Amino acid sequence: MKKQIVFTLVLTLALLATPGQSKPVTNAAFPLLPEISSPDTTYWVSPDGQAAWASCRGELPLTGPSACALSTANANASAGDTVYLRGGTYSNQEIRPSNSGTPESNRIVFTSYNRENVLIRDSAYGIYIYKKSYITVNGINFYSLRRFMRIYAGHHNTISYCNFDTRSLESGDWVGALIADDPDDNTPASENSTYNWVHHCTFYRWVYGAYDEHRGALLDIGSSDSPGPEDESYYNLIEDNIFAYGGHHTLAVYSKYNVIRNNYFHNETNPANWNYEGYRATLTEGPYAGHCLYAGNRFGFAGASGIALRSPNNILRFNTFYQNGYGAIQVVSSQAGVDHADYNHVYHNSFYHNGHLATDPGFQGGMYFANWSGVSPVGNVVKNNIFYDNKNGSISYEGQVDPQVVENDWDQNDLDPGFVDLSDSDPDDPDLPDLHLEPNSTAIDAGTRLTTITSADGFGTAFGVADAGYFTDGWDIIEGDLIQLANGQRARITDVNYETNVITVDVGLSWTQNMSVSLAYEGPAPDLGAYELVPGLDLRGAPADRAIYLNWTVNITLPVTTTWRIGYYTTTVNAPFTATLPLSTTRAYTLTDLTNYQWYTVTLSTVGSTPILSDTVRVMPTDQFVYLPLVLR
Repeated sequence: MKKQIVFTLVLTLALLATPGQSKPVTNAAFPLLPEISSPDTTYWVSPDGQAAWASCRGELPLTGPSACALSTANANASAGDTVYLRGGTYSNQEIRPSNSGTPESNRIVFTSYNRENVLIRDSAYGIYIYKKSYITVNGINFYSLRRFMRIYAGHHNTISYCNFDTRSLESGDWVGALIADDPDDNTPASENSTYNWVHHCTFYRWVYGAYDEHRGALLDIGSSDSPGPEDESYYNLIEDNIFAYGGHHTLAVYSKYNVIRNNYFHNETNPANWNYEGYRATLTEGPYAGHCLYAGNRFGFAGASGIALRSPNNILRFNTFYQNGYGAIQVVSSQAGVDHADYNHVYHNSFYHNGHLATDPGFQGGMYFANWSGVSPVGNVVKNNIFYDNKNGSISYEGQVDPQVVENDWDQNDLDPGFVDLSDSDPDDPDLPDLHLEPNSTAIDAGTRLTTITSADGFGTAFGVADAGYFTDGWDIIEGDLIQLANGQRARITDVNYETNVITVDVGLSWTQNMSVSLAYEGPAPDLGAYELVPGLDLRGAPADRAIYLNWTVNITLPVTTTWRIGYYTTTVNAPFTATLPLSTTRAYTLTDLTNYQWYTVTLSTVGSTPILSDTVRVMPTDQFVYLPLVLR
């Protein structure tokens, strides 16, 4: 007969936010920069500033004529300087630094002061950075400009918590914001723009022409000019932004090795917000595009496709596509010799209610493949995705399209996979629909491995795989992928050789040939779709001599009055033991005075919370750590 010992642990809980995708926000909540630490490098600017550069320096905030003009700051700011813009309207002015900063603490920073409302409007440019590096522009609003932003031949620049809105009627430019090579040098030696970071910004309304001409774009990375020298504007990071209402598209990527993650794109017909017909959300095309990562983005409500995928070797994962008028992803070779929509890896995404505005069946579906140039897309992989309620099914085809690799997707178009909330939403709401999975969804643990190990059985930090195209090492702009082998071992990728299909990781792993490789997941197998269900409570136990070390993580916010209850049972136990103890926020506890070589089933649960969380492990205390197995779930 099983005996049970139970004791209750009282814990004042630290409030933890639920881990997950970061959400786009406007600059209304932008974080303040560190407090002024050096009066010698702090300068003050106002819309009607008149002071000389040396006179607007210091710790004491200046405003009005006592501050300097923005043009004065542009001409004089140097490495290590912080320029505070006071609130007000800066008409026909722009941020155009004359000097570069240097790495990290010696950047040149242009920022609003103390969350004051700074508005730059009716100017030729909002931001103009030409052959300058280590510039930060933070917390500024831009309106009715001939150009939102230009970064030409610039490196390591940061644009954060800024709002860009509305193309001026005086503008003659196709695109509002552009990160590209030197426009004055059309040779292969033209300097490119690299390692720039745009985050927590909003980009709205760049369009011109008639209602349905679809002219204009919000942000382009790389030059779309072709033929011409390759624009190697690589390694740029675009994250946590909102893009809406671009005439032809909101974002286009024409260069390689860029990361587009955790953004919200919508481009619908919406008379309340603009007087034009909605069109596609994003695109990537051209002979020099490809090898980019799109992860954690939301593509919703576009008048056409969510993304026109016309370049090779991209990774699209953990994205949600919903209520786009055409198929959410358009995979098309549109110009022979120019656009090659080949060998893309589209996996772990969720597609809901796309294609319902398209009348041509070839443009419907959750996604569609098309041959517009006489050359079919080849080698694309579509795996572990969820397709639900898309017109004409999960995937449609237009023209003569070669077979692609389509494997292990939820393609039961009429069967709800168990999404949390499919409520119709305002396109300005980035949170609905909620395509996370309910805990009872049959899509949980229904995923398959991404690839397999081709190296002979071994141990080490480098091994070959059948297809390395699923993974990235981060290209020195984000962390490399966290992968998981079928035996549960995890490691961080530090290098991917796409030519040899060899992956290098940060810790030694043991493997057997043909072992499965995936991104890290919870449970016995990956989940289908964009979101891996993370348990609210994860209990872990480690054996020791007559003891078990317990630790756990909590992935939801619990009331501060919650207490923890730990119970364990075995066939042979000592007399019942009860303890009421405060625990640190490290969430750990040690069970002692146990019996070695005896299995203990330990359950941790919450008391006083809704929902009640619970998790269980089986652990065998031992003084001989070659005695295996020691831990079971």
